[in-house]
Amino acid sequence: MTSRERVLAAVARRQPDRVPFYLFLTPDLERRLKERHGADNLEDFYRMDIRFARYHTVPEDVDHSRYTAHYPPDATVDAWGVGVRPVGYFHFGQRINPMAAFSSVADLVGYPLPRWEPLVEDMRREVLEIQSRGLPAVSAYESGPFEQANALMGMEGVLTRLHLEPDMMRVLLERISDIKARKAAAYVTAGVDVLWIGDDIGSQAGPLMSPAMWREFLLPPLRKIIEAARAVRPDVPIAYHSDGYVGFAVEGLIEAGIDVLQAVQPEANDPAELKNRYGDRLAFWGCVGSQSTMSRGTPDDVRTAVKNVIETVGRGGGFICSPSHRIEPESPLDNVDAFVEAIEEYGCYA
Repeated sequence: MTSRERVLAAVARRQPDRVPFYLFLTPDLERRLKERHGADNLEDFYRMDIRFARYHTVPEDVDHSRYTAHYPPDATVDAWGVGVRPVGYFHFGQRINPMAAFSSVADLVGYPLPRWEPLVEDMRREVLEIQSRGLPAVSAYESGPFEQANALMGMEGVLTRLHLEPDMMRVLLERISDIKARKAAAYVTAGVDVLWIGDDIGSQAGPLMSPAMWREFLLPPLRKIIEAARAVRPDVPIAYHSDGYVGFAVEGLIEAGIDVLQAVQPEANDPAELKNRYGDRLAFWGCVGSQSTMSRGTPDDVRTAVKNVIETVGRGGGFICSPSHRIEPESPLDNVDAFVEAIEEYGCYA
């Protein structure tokens, strides 16, 4: 099977010839691995099964200067007006939230958001180029309304206002989800094989909000985004990312139309249990601990973890094996190689 056939079988909960896989690498780790192996492209070197298609947008100049004038000179500002300043530790940065002091719906309505009008033909060309190499074109990860609201307002601000200013938050989530729905529809129009969206809705200790609040505030915007994608192509597979504990939301995600649960952080979830409960309705992508096994384990620990998750979550297909998040820079290089070796040794179904 080609990688594209392999991944499409997995997201459809079928059994391919072997478990497909992908490695998310932080920049410093990627640099050192390239030096170790003399490789220019680690996706090709390790024969990873996924490639990501970027979002191409009409250039626009959104003026956030009223809200960003106080940012320090070393801060970068994204299209939403969110600032990030370096903290001197690898790729990590400190976020600056332009809506942190907002107190009314009028504040929100007056804030300029990007439109992100798509250049669909540019996107389509990139998708076709990926697919021409026998690879699946997965949309680059698009965070959901909750993550974007956190970037704009700060997580503490969002969670507080969900309790104290619910009407204000509905307006913000509605404005964000309109943009996210436009981007989702454009990706599907461009022909991606899998649409990848999500929101970090859990911590490692449990949900970031009550399940009832999640259903009230975050499920409707998610449905809007999914409906926009499915209006273009009703059968497009949709993967949903969340770090942390997600068990409280799985039924709602399935109801909304999610096909693939991505990350499945083993430090906060039991991937085998989720497979047993939902494997007839969901495929899974992730399940190997970036924070634990990949960062602090030995190569033998990595091989054992990959073997175990293939035998449980990978049973019968419906599984893409990955670390649950980016592999952090402190992770031993041998652990990355051990992950790929374990896929080769244990990942074949036939």
